Amino acid sequence: MAPLPLPFVSLRWKFVMALMVMMVVLSVFLGHLALQRFDRQMNVMLVQRADFLKQDYEETLSIIERRLGVVAQELVQLLNGAKGQSVDGTLRTEWRELKPLWGLAGLSLYDMDLNLVARVGSHPLPIDGWLGGIESSDQHLGRQRCRQSCVLDVAFPVVLNGQLHLLVLVTPLDEVLTIINEHHGSEMAILGQARPSNLNPWGRSILSLTNRDDNYPRLLAASGQLEFEQLLQGPKAVALSDQYWSFVVWPLDPFHSLLLFSDVSELEQGQQAYLRDLAGLVFICIVVAGLVGGVLFWRPLSRIQQLQKLLPLLPSREFTQVKAQLKRSHIGFPDEVDQLEQAAEDAANQLEQLHEEVDRYTHELERLAMMDTLTGLPNRTMMHHELSKSLSSLGRTDDKIALLFLDLDEFKRINDTLGHDVGDELLKTVANRLKKSVRSMDTVCRLGGDEFTIIIRGLGEGTNIHRIIHQIFVSLQQPVQLGRHTLIVTTSIGVVFCDNPMLRPEELLKRADLAMYQAKQAGRSNYRVFDEQMLELASRKLMLEADLRVALEEGQIAISLQPILSIKDQRVVGFESLVRWYHPSRGLLMPSEFINDLEGSSEILALSDWVIQKSMQLMLKLSKLSGNQQFYIAVNLSPHQYLHASLGHRIEQLLNELQVPANRLLLELTEESLIKNLDQALSTMERLKGMGVKIAIDDFGTGYSSLSYLKQLPFDILKIDRSFVRDLDSSDVDRNIVSSVIDLAHNLRRTVIAEGVESHDQLQYLIKSGCDHAQGYLFSPALDEQQVVELIRQIGPQMEWANIESLQAVFHPLSGNRG
Repeated sequence: MAPLPLPFVSLRWKFVMALMVMMVVLSVFLGHLALQRFDRQMNVMLVQRADFLKQDYEETLSIIERRLGVVAQELVQLLNGAKGQSVDGTLRTEWRELKPLWGLAGLSLYDMDLNLVARVGSHPLPIDGWLGGIESSDQHLGRQRCRQSCVLDVAFPVVLNGQLHLLVLVTPLDEVLTIINEHHGSEMAILGQARPSNLNPWGRSILSLTNRDDNYPRLLAASGQLEFEQLLQGPKAVALSDQYWSFVVWPLDPFHSLLLFSDVSELEQGQQAYLRDLAGLVFICIVVAGLVGGVLFWRPLSRIQQLQKLLPLLPSREFTQVKAQLKRSHIGFPDEVDQLEQAAEDAANQLEQLHEEVDRYTHELERLAMMDTLTGLPNRTMMHHELSKSLSSLGRTDDKIALLFLDLDEFKRINDTLGHDVGDELLKTVANRLKKSVRSMDTVCRLGGDEFTIIIRGLGEGTNIHRIIHQIFVSLQQPVQLGRHTLIVTTSIGVVFCDNPMLRPEELLKRADLAMYQAKQAGRSNYRVFDEQMLELASRKLMLEADLRVALEEGQIAISLQPILSIKDQRVVGFESLVRWYHPSRGLLMPSEFINDLEGSSEILALSDWVIQKSMQLMLKLSKLSGNQQFYIAVNLSPHQYLHASLGHRIEQLLNELQVPANRLLLELTEESLIKNLDQALSTMERLKGMGVKIAIDDFGTGYSSLSYLKQLPFDILKIDRSFVRDLDSSDVDRNIVSSVIDLAHNLRRTVIAEGVESHDQLQYLIKSGCDHAQGYLFSPALDEQQVVELIRQIGPQMEWANIESLQAVFHPLSGNRG
């Protein structure tokens, strides 16, 4: 699922929003720094306040100890002045007056051995050795002690009745707490040991607490927000109801702690007031920034927005409107927006000029796109257009049309030998002659290269297409003088008629091309009219190519060898390699049944390459088996493979890979291979001869036999076609031809092989005529690999035919037909 597009937000609002966000971020950052500093100052103030309270607490304790020292002196005077009464009795008598007067809770008197002499009041001293800390008569000792409540114990050395005693005065700590509370407004509590309890704050008993009714709920609420260990680390502030309180704890002894807590709401209110002032300042800054940004940038951004609306008008060629809007005067110093508008105006001017030039060139290109630049004829695109129009007119203005597909004969040879400039001039001449050979209603087109088409319209009863074709042949065959060269041009023509308006132009062109191909196979200056059999042949060729690819992959192709004998000494001098196709559905196919149909395809190259390689491998096997390294293997080459540029390199590669001597490979070429391109044929033959490969001209006399090319080509062997050998017994003409060919070959110092020798009379005539070698059914048909191995075994290393022990052993089972 495609994501939903984001809504449009104007640049001006983005700018204002960005400015406001920047101000907010800056304000928040600065406020955060200020708050951190405020918090640090508040913490410092709380710590200083706590330290001050602690110092005041300790000073208050000192004052009480000094007061108790005065009380001790007065008490000693009282005891020393009592005559005839014991110390204990005196104390008990005076205690009721002394207790409220001096604020005492208890009094104890000990001798220097720490034996109790007298005691009155509460809070007796525990036996803990505390009094042992007094080491001199001028030293006093004080401590804070808690049990059910907390008191202050102060011990003084005193002299009673001439003996040194220790006087211990005990006063409640509540007095100290009350003084601190009155002086500083700070609440105080003394906490006992920690014991699991939900009734006491932090699970500790409260031994003393100022304003118990109000403060007890506060301590319970604070214990729910603060850990006791946090209070030991320093003062901590916490919100309780609508007030802020600061708490801090000091240990009195290992088991009791003093808790001080006070109302710090004023400090917290000051912080909140600061936050409110900061928020107001941020809001004012944002509003001011937005107003300043709007004043400074709203108009330029509006101009950019207007420019954004004008630019889409350029593709629709609204140049006048765009330039009129951009030429409005602007007040103030020029800035980037002015430069942007100027650039847009310049772009509008350039685009206006460019569109004018494009329109002009488009009309010219449309004309050129439909015409061939060399000949001035309509090109392939125009031909399709005209052909579509002609097809659509069928049944309305025309009953039938014809399409002629022309391909010049041997044009590539002219191009290669005389140069492309001459070839171009020849094409121009041909174009002019074609236009003059047809009617004005017909259309001559050049598809490319040396291919032309002619659309013949208005084919009625009186229109003779053959007369038009004849006129084309006659016109083109007139000599063409190009500089020092006089050329005669011929063409092959494919013709297709059409009366079906539903037929596609591509299909009609394909049918004309098939007919032209058939005409070209029939020879120069020919034409053929398309029929459905041509489509069947084309389909058959495609199927055959596909079957051959499968055959090569699945091993359906095999090699058969036919011996070639020396007529003079009856020895096997070589074998001709003949291909056999064991088709899974059509049975055994001989070369004549598929080679011609595959000519010109890539599959024929793959097949020929396989045959050459397989034949050389088989020759090596037979040489090893027989011990004879002299006989050769002859392989037929198709015209397409022989004229292929990679033939020489591939032959050299196979010779090196298989370590085969080049003179043991004989390549057989037909006259058709040579006459197609004599220059290339000669070049390829010279390269092969340079490697040491032997060349034979096969089926001599059945094609374009020419003494001139026989003189030029460096071949080794001339093979007489079986059609001349077959009637040697009965035809004087064939006997004269064979004798002449043999004499011709010997005069050129070439070897002659006669093909298709089937009778002893034929052999006797060949011997009489001086023929060198022969092959045919008289000696042996083509043999499969197993049969050839048996043949080699019988004829021995000398390859003498007379050594054959049993032809039945060689030929059974008899394989193959005539190669």
